[in-house]
Amino acid sequence: MEEREGSCRRCRVYCDWVVDPLGCFGCARLYAYDAKDGRRYVGCVEGVHGAEVDLAVLEACRDEGRPFGGIRALRAPLAVCAAQVERAYPRREPDIGCVNPEFDEPPGGGAFTVTVRDAPGPRER
Repeated sequence: MEEREGSCRRCRVYCDWVVDPLGCFGCARLYAYDAKDGRRYVGCVEGVHGAEVDLAVLEACRDEGRPFGGIRALRAPLAVCAAQVERAYPRREPDIGCVNPEFDEPPGGGAFTVTVRDAPGPRER
């Protein structure tokens, strides 16, 4: 199975980074073009997601306070992207939890750390 930078296929959960295109408003990496049908489409210069979205639809969602929906990231999102990890089948996650916890770390974030604590012992009476 093909593995892309914005995806994790190390277990059966099939996690993907998704980008909320409503967060792209005001981003310097947003491009726009006018199509022959008279509509204006916008996309990401950096190729974080490959979709080109109708600007009128995106603006209507923003103005009405409705969600647009996430677009699968084709590469690791930039720190300025409104992105999150979406699991298609969260109940399939192994008993040990995520086998690739670093994938859930925000792009450009700090190192993943694990804190181990001793279990409390029985109380003495």
